[in-house]
Amino acid sequence: MEKENPLTTQESLDLITSMISQAKNDYYDTGISALLWGGVIIFCSLVGYANSYLSLPALDYVWWLTVVAVVPQVIISIREKKARRYRSHVSDLIGGVWFSYAIAIFLFSYIDSQLNLNGKDFSVYLTFFGIPTFATGYGRRFRPMIIGGIACWAFAILALFITGRNVFFLMAGGALLAWFIPGLLLRRYYLKAKRQNV
Repeated sequence: MEKENPLTTQESLDLITSMISQAKNDYYDTGISALLWGGVIIFCSLVGYANSYLSLPALDYVWWLTVVAVVPQVIISIREKKARRYRSHVSDLIGGVWFSYAIAIFLFSYIDSQLNLNGKDFSVYLTFFGIPTFATGYGRRFRPMIIGGIACWAFAILALFITGRNVFFLMAGGALLAWFIPGLLLRRYYLKAKRQNV
């Protein structure tokens, strides 16, 4: 049996650097989930705004797209989990934050359907939007999501003072800043990292 030669100090450092680089490049989120949810909320908000003029009862159901979007989200999550070679405690924690958010938002949606909040529910939704977005940005040191989370909270305050159909623009703006724009940036970073590793 052949005896293996121990690594030199430089070889050890090179190996560690290479492993850190691979883990760092593998960290990048694909951005697809953020694009999905940003796109869905923006679309629903704009349809809601248009329907405030059109008053078509069928368009009131557009928000059910958020329930339908759970299916592709689950598929995306499973695929990304299989593709990821490295897993960190930060990823697990952020996953737990988003799962908690999903439960809270669906519970609030049910409560909202039972109560008449006189249009102030947008403020609560925007507050919810900001929590996992800010936590993800903070945990991953990704400034666009930190800014997006703070923007949602600022819009939540504005929603208390804006009445009528214009509140839909705050929802669309929150989704744009919290998810869609960060999703585009994440997608760009992911594709760049993927090209460098090929």
